[in-house]
Amino acid sequence: MKSLDHYKLIADLFRYPDENLVSRANEFLNTVNKQWPELSPGLQVFVRAIENISTKQQQEYFMKTFDVQAVCFLDIGYMMFGEDYKRAQLLVNLQNEHKVAGVDCGTELADHLPNVLNLLAQTSNEDFAHELGFIITMPAVRFMLTKFKSIDNYYADLLGVLLEMLKQDFPGEGLKEYAFADDKFTGKNEFLMPSPKMTICDSNCKQKRF
Repeated sequence: MKSLDHYKLIADLFRYPDENLVSRANEFLNTVNKQWPELSPGLQVFVRAIENISTKQQQEYFMKTFDVQAVCFLDIGYMMFGEDYKRAQLLVNLQNEHKVAGVDCGTELADHLPNVLNLLAQTSNEDFAHELGFIITMPAVRFMLTKFKSIDNYYADLLGVLLEMLKQDFPGEGLKEYAFADDKFTGKNEFLMPSPKMTICDSNCKQKRF
């Protein structure tokens, strides 16, 4: 199984900012410059923006983006299903996978984006990582980006980098029937609802994980 450690690096950039955010962002930028140079411009927008403001300003910006009058939320199950029962199913299954992989979710829920990205990096099961990346994480991030249309926000640039990484790492071999239709990403709907073929807890994948 190829290394997915880069998801640990980008996961930290989606956490509540502290005085180390700039150094972590530059560390990730160095990785991107080496492995995905085509993604550097988008990430540089994020890095330059946070370099020019204080930690307190970074924290206020984060809160306005993801918490107080949020543009979108970082709990991907909520962004996909709202409070529908499918989110509860997803949370239970993700929590089990976090335990197996040794991911500490801290005070956040199992579907919190940084926790999910750490799970991608730490799981030793390649089939599961591909399902989690292609079926869950990629469409959730793509849907989150629809919330930033016509909004100038540097987290949109970071989400764009993440989406392109996911596309390259998880092309969806054998999973295309579980993909969401393009009309789910028009920005008109509040939540991303499941495609007719997709059921999170009843996959026909070789090793059923969700």
